Amino acid sequence: MKIGLIAGSGDLPLYIARENPKIFVMCIDGFSNSKSFKNSSKTVSLLNPDEWIKTLNENEVTHIVFAGKIKRPNNLGMSQDIKVYGMISEILSVGDNKALKIIETFFQKNGFKILPIYSIFKDCFLPKGFYGNNFSKLNFKQYVIKSSEFGIDLLNTISKYDVGQSLVVSNNLVYAIEGLEGTDSMINRVKDLISNNKNLNDFAPVLIKIPKIGQSKNMDLPVIGLETVKKCINAGLSSIVISSDGTLVVDCKEIKSLLSKSQFCVSSI
Repeated sequence: MKIGLIAGSGDLPLYIARENPKIFVMCIDGFSNSKSFKNSSKTVSLLNPDEWIKTLNENEVTHIVFAGKIKRPNNLGMSQDIKVYGMISEILSVGDNKALKIIETFFQKNGFKILPIYSIFKDCFLPKGFYGNNFSKLNFKQYVIKSSEFGIDLLNTISKYDVGQSLVVSNNLVYAIEGLEGTDSMINRVKDLISNNKNLNDFAPVLIKIPKIGQSKNMDLPVIGLETVKKCINAGLSSIVISSDGTLVVDCKEIKSLLSKSQFCVSSI
């Protein structure tokens, strides 16, 4: 078995590659670069599916793992590749789950088996529990629990519409639901809302980031890292709620260290 990592942007592909020095890394141009990896690697075009398959076969890859963010192309340029117009053009007009299913089917038809990230990435989940000093405050834990119950019910309800993996709520008040812009941009939107509504609640809003119902665990799980926590703190949020077996966590030690020095909290359910 030879594993290939299809790498998008962010720190997650770098973490996985460092933990697995023998895997081959196929970088997607514009999102990751082969020069960033010590592993055997190559950068390929997002709009050239033939090159994907050729590169993986040349490096004797049999199993693949996906990690990192890859945004959909705005247009297909001048490409005349029928596979581009047949597959990638279809991806442009569907939700994330359906898009991932199209990609998954493409690789499977070409003889590759897709592995979940957690099969090669150690200690990537945070055990159930409450992390952070703020949970000792009177009523705060109950506030986070109530907000998460409402938020999770909302995420589960809208899962059939194949929208984002996260939202920001405060009790039963919805601040934002993630769309195509991604979690970071959603948090940026929320920052202004929080500053303009500081007196609505005793506690600041909660970010909830969990898998959607029916989401492919082999190809796309929600991820948080140290930068996510820092961004939430800067935006004025009080906490993050994640799934103990469905939200990938990088920088675990650094996050716990930051929580011990701040009023921010993480709840893993």
